[in-house]
Amino acid sequence: MTTTSSSFGSLSDNLWVYVSKLLRLRWVIFTSGFKRSKPLHKVLTIGLGLLVLGVFIGTYLLTGSLLRALDSPLIVQSGINPEIFIKSVPSLIISIAFLLIMMASFRLLLQALYLSNDMDFLVSAPIPIRAVFLSKLLESVLPNFILVSAFGLPVLLSMGVAGGYHFVYYPLVLLVLAVLSFAAAGISSLLVMAVVRIFPAKRVAEVLTLLGAALAFVLSQSYNLMGSKLESLSPQQISQGSQILSRFDNAWFPLAWGGRSLIDLGQERWLPGVFFLALTIGSSAFVFWLALKTAERLYYTGWASLQVSIQRKNNHQVIDRRNTNTLSSSLFQHLLPRQVGAIVAKDFKVITRDLNNLSQLVGVFIMGIVLAVMLLRTGGKPPAGNGEAPVLVMSLFRSALAYGSMVIGLFVGWGLISRLGVVAFSMEGRNYWILKTAPLKAEKQLAAKFIMTYLPALILSWIYLLGVAALQHTPFTTILYGLPSIALILAGLGGINLALGVRSVNLSWTDPRKMENGLAGLLGTIVSIVYQLITLILFFGPPLGLPLLGISEATGMLIGLLAGGTVTLLCTILPLVLVKERVYRIGEE
Repeated sequence: MTTTSSSFGSLSDNLWVYVSKLLRLRWVIFTSGFKRSKPLHKVLTIGLGLLVLGVFIGTYLLTGSLLRALDSPLIVQSGINPEIFIKSVPSLIISIAFLLIMMASFRLLLQALYLSNDMDFLVSAPIPIRAVFLSKLLESVLPNFILVSAFGLPVLLSMGVAGGYHFVYYPLVLLVLAVLSFAAAGISSLLVMAVVRIFPAKRVAEVLTLLGAALAFVLSQSYNLMGSKLESLSPQQISQGSQILSRFDNAWFPLAWGGRSLIDLGQERWLPGVFFLALTIGSSAFVFWLALKTAERLYYTGWASLQVSIQRKNNHQVIDRRNTNTLSSSLFQHLLPRQVGAIVAKDFKVITRDLNNLSQLVGVFIMGIVLAVMLLRTGGKPPAGNGEAPVLVMSLFRSALAYGSMVIGLFVGWGLISRLGVVAFSMEGRNYWILKTAPLKAEKQLAAKFIMTYLPALILSWIYLLGVAALQHTPFTTILYGLPSIALILAGLGGINLALGVRSVNLSWTDPRKMENGLAGLLGTIVSIVYQLITLILFFGPPLGLPLLGISEATGMLIGLLAGGTVTLLCTILPLVLVKERVYRIGEE
């Protein structure tokens, strides 16, 4: 008996028979993977489940407290109408849940429909293509529905308890969220198919990862970016904001129908409640049915054309690229020894073409901007305080703020250099045998990898340093001192992280996101932090501290360059010398 026949049995005309079997097989794979996983993975999975449960309970209790606070005189004086505000909350929650599920399902469906490894088997198996699509759709809806419900469902349930709603309200909350989740996933599926017909699926996934990382970090740092504006909101502004939120509860807004039906049925207004509930279920069912019918035609043809395009791409004749070098590649090959320049040019193309590398660095870039904004908000001046601080202390504080731009540039460079250094050799993957068999000395390989690790971090750090220093009106002598200081500190970071990358090289990865050894990354972070603390004291301690003793700042800068430069050059060269012989054994252990 074949695998297909044993898995699906005899053929059936019932679509849901195939869907249920596919979902059951997916569940078996999940449970088997959990049972065979490492203890740490099991603990993390159970911990994630407990975290979702904790968020659910915490959101429920917090919502109840906020609803009770709406009756306070302060809220009434602000101009907020508690009754209208509470009535608009379900529509707002359901609208947010719908949009979040639609956006999250886009990424999951892109992976499940076009990038998963089981599609060749499923499309060739005697299974209706609609069943394959439907099972994939359900797989993408469930995790998103659970995560969104952890925040939205307790809010709606707590509102029902606080308002004394009818019992029918509580099961209908789950029903409304479920049908809208299917409608959102159906729209996402159509968007995925439309986008994949224009752009390669893998490239779309990389762009989504990049945008997702940027959005997540911006949201996490939104308070820092907003500054004190949230703390200075007037009652009039708060009232205007509540009125804007209440506009979601509009009878002509389709996403508001579900919220209005819940409020009406919970307050026993049966006729309008049933009407809006029927509109919600009917429109959601129509959207889902339309997506399902459209997918039956577009999904298979899109997937088939994707496979044909891949085969045609693989059959293209080899093009002579000797005359198609980019400007950066030409510079590398002309300014560096031929073998070193060739490796650097190759690594530069690999890094810039893979958006996964950029997506993992977005957080560092945005964090650098956030820190720069926080520093610039001070205006380069210390807090006013009570005016009782000594003059020397205030002068020291001003100098420290002037050196802040260097610390921000160093932070951004560290984020880049730690990523590239640890995976410098691992990024070769299974193709490392090309370098292994080439007549290359270990010194040249280390030099090429160090340059590719060091130069991008140095350029980016200098850009941040010069930009923040210009906006902060930092003294020119301080900027001139910061440029070589940052260059030397980053050189030491490059040597340390590259050496750790050689010691923990991973050539067996298949997913670029897993090429880094987790232990090496953790060790590199710890060592880099200790190293930076020491070097920052050596470089910036003398020019900041010696003026307090009556010694000029220029003398302190000279001492800082000598002391810090010695340590950083030692940390640059010594780690690479220690791992030089190990380079020859890469791929043999």
